[in-house]
Amino acid sequence: MAEVLVGAVLEKLAKFTVDKVIEKALSFYGIRDEVEKLSRELNYIKAFIKDADRKHIVEERQMQLVKDLIDIAYDIEDAIDIFHSECPEKLKLPGILGRLGRLPKEISKIPFLYQFQQEIKEIRSRIREINEFRERYEITTLGDDRIPQSNPQLIPTVDDSEIVGFETHRDNIVKCLLDKAYRSLAVVSIVGSGGLGKTTLARKVYNSGDVLKNFGKHRWITISQAYDLLKILQEIAKDLGISSGNTEDVNELAENIRESLEKERYLIVFDDVWAEDFWKNIKNAMPDKNNGSRVLITTRFENVAMKADTKYDPYKLPILDHKQSLNLFLKKAVPKKHQYPDGLPDELKSLAQQFVAKCRGLPLALIVLGSLLSTKPYDFHGWKGLLDTMSWQVDGSECIDVIATSYEYLPLAKKLCFLYFAAYPEDKDIEIEDLLRIWVAERLIPQEDTRTLEETAMCFLEDLVQRSMVQVSRKGFDGSIEYCRVHDVLRDLAIQKAKEINFLVVCSKPNDWMSCNKARRVAINYSSNGNELMGDYANPNIRSLLLFGESNLDCSKYKLLRVLGCMEWDQRVVLRNFKGLPHLRYLKLNCKIEGQEREFGEWIRSMKYLETLDLRKSIHGDLSKWIWQVKTLRHAILSYYSDWNTQAPPTSADLTNLQTLLHVNYGESRPASGPPNITQVRSLMIEVRNFSMELITLLHNLKHLVNLDIRCISGIDLGKIIWKNFPFYENLKCLEMGYDNEGVLTTDIDGNETLVLRDDTLPPHLIFLELWGFKFVSDPLSVLQKLQNLKILHIRAKQEKVLMSWRFRCSVGGFKQLEELLIDDFTVDEWEIEMGAMPMLEMLDVEGCDPLRVPLELVHLPSLKALEWYTDIETNKDMIRSICKQRPDVKFGLM
Repeated sequence: MAEVLVGAVLEKLAKFTVDKVIEKALSFYGIRDEVEKLSRELNYIKAFIKDADRKHIVEERQMQLVKDLIDIAYDIEDAIDIFHSECPEKLKLPGILGRLGRLPKEISKIPFLYQFQQEIKEIRSRIREINEFRERYEITTLGDDRIPQSNPQLIPTVDDSEIVGFETHRDNIVKCLLDKAYRSLAVVSIVGSGGLGKTTLARKVYNSGDVLKNFGKHRWITISQAYDLLKILQEIAKDLGISSGNTEDVNELAENIRESLEKERYLIVFDDVWAEDFWKNIKNAMPDKNNGSRVLITTRFENVAMKADTKYDPYKLPILDHKQSLNLFLKKAVPKKHQYPDGLPDELKSLAQQFVAKCRGLPLALIVLGSLLSTKPYDFHGWKGLLDTMSWQVDGSECIDVIATSYEYLPLAKKLCFLYFAAYPEDKDIEIEDLLRIWVAERLIPQEDTRTLEETAMCFLEDLVQRSMVQVSRKGFDGSIEYCRVHDVLRDLAIQKAKEINFLVVCSKPNDWMSCNKARRVAINYSSNGNELMGDYANPNIRSLLLFGESNLDCSKYKLLRVLGCMEWDQRVVLRNFKGLPHLRYLKLNCKIEGQEREFGEWIRSMKYLETLDLRKSIHGDLSKWIWQVKTLRHAILSYYSDWNTQAPPTSADLTNLQTLLHVNYGESRPASGPPNITQVRSLMIEVRNFSMELITLLHNLKHLVNLDIRCISGIDLGKIIWKNFPFYENLKCLEMGYDNEGVLTTDIDGNETLVLRDDTLPPHLIFLELWGFKFVSDPLSVLQKLQNLKILHIRAKQEKVLMSWRFRCSVGGFKQLEELLIDDFTVDEWEIEMGAMPMLEMLDVEGCDPLRVPLELVHLPSLKALEWYTDIETNKDMIRSICKQRPDVKFGLM
């Protein structure tokens, strides 16, 4: 891991010494020799640390040596970056190169050069001192060679929810939840140590058909170690659709939640509770209407469960027995069943049993260790080599050693990527696009010829998922990972390892700043109080600052910052000024910029390395005058809430790296001289007055486009767009088109164009399609059902309240892959569904479509899991109730 850090510094040092202006200054003032000597020393450091990573470090003095060398690499990087931030303004003045000979040669008369020279001398002195310590204390070897690394195999991961032996536990807990003999509100608790599978079991219970059928309302709330009662109540209120959910009055929130939950039988899950007083504080929001409502708690501590309720004894989750452990381990270690048709060879079976014995029945340990084995060759020497390096054994309560082993065998660059998970709050669902962009901005991802940096970063993430070090919490419409999270045990390891090398420090309270004096990255997981200025105590040389709470921030304090992120959707951040941060590569802000566009725009324009600008939750006016001059931009996401008033890049813009362009206006007044140079764009979301020739010209230049969202004020006729002429015709996966009224999405505007769909109207490989605001003159479903890859379809029409002469029709074999269907505001009265249509449909939502009759054929849809139908017609309601009785496995919503 340290080799990656030192390698990055060496690369920076190499670029530093070949810069012509800097090289001449260094030579003139006699600093060049010092820099060259430093470079040679750094190469030796890199070789030493590479050897340390290849071999086991088992002694404390060896570990300390590596840490000292890492600190030196950090200091060299600081010196170079500070020189860069000071030097250009002073050395690149007009004509200064011609006047170098007339400048005083006494370097002490130019402070920043003198300081740089002194820092280099001090660093070289420290390197010599470390080498003396190494020889004095005979730190000459770093242990035995490890077994060789092997490339991970492309193996589909096993669903961790299918942990062997959990079916009985699930049934026992469901029985308590559905206990008809006890109608009062009761708490059921699952108790067990970290890594035992409490959350996995609770999920199985929560998603079981019997539970879904018997509880009208279901909510899942993650609590974690440090909980905030106000935020928890606000989250519950938001989930329940309570309009006053943003209030900061705890009593008012609790009362509103009570009133909402009183209406029907409910189940609330509180996952990962640590505090004994939790139930005492939350129970006022949980009404008891003697209707069998339940609360399910997962916790590591029996005393937490005992404080919650005494009706049911805490359900103590036992460890897996040897047979269950071996089965789970082999599911991960040897997932290809055809690998050994006659069973696992005896020599590997013996090794597998030894691995299993070390895990002592903890599911997380078995899963992570088995996943590590899946990346190794399936032979005796590969398995035995790993086993010989494992001197530990799980003590039955935690599995940190297993996780640490899997971490140590990660490739170097992926170790640093994994350490970034330490920054995120416990149990947080992490947005993948954000995470990958930060990895890229931090230069943790190597450039590959056939992939973009973001694509390589996704491969890194998928490898961490395969190794069970990261969990997928949600996938996107195309099956790619959209959100992920890490188990709290893995997060603890990431925090520990990141702190050891000053890679990243987490601040959970103001006093934690004291431990950040050497940290390269800081994550702030608390909100500032009053006028507290975030970072007053931080190392001014930090490279990344991630904020997960409300904050006041003075940007001018951080000259070397590369990443600044406001990572929560609902957090409020106040920037004291728009100054500094010349090295910034990633900027995500949730703040008010309105009225300060010029100051903010000039600030952004000064960022010569900026790659990601994410202002989706900010409020701002048109920033196009400044931001499109930043040629390094890869992702530009403007405000979703500011009427999309920032104009798209002009014709003169040269943004060859731009991949994401969201929430911009492609106005009518654009010159006809051609589109901007944004040919690498993959995701585009724009607002237009009409589907003009200028827009068509732009689209003809976007051969890599995958996601397209066009919001029109007026004048669009989908039927006249010849999609097959666009270069992205075969690649487009997601298409959203419709009408926008002054930036507010609506389906209630007049004068919309009629739409006739033909078989060739739309790109053939769409996975997600949303159309809104059109007046359909014929059945859209009979045409759209031929899109064989379509998984999600939303159609929000704008029909006149006159009954259409046509009907909906879904034929056998139609919508083969469709999983989600939303239909809104159609005035038709019949829907014909043939047997064999929509075989994969899981979710159906019908709104504003009276007098449409509920088709009885819905009962035969084999994959249906959820049905919501908004209707005022009593016969429709009766039909929904009839289907509900026939399909108890389907969750129904009737409104």
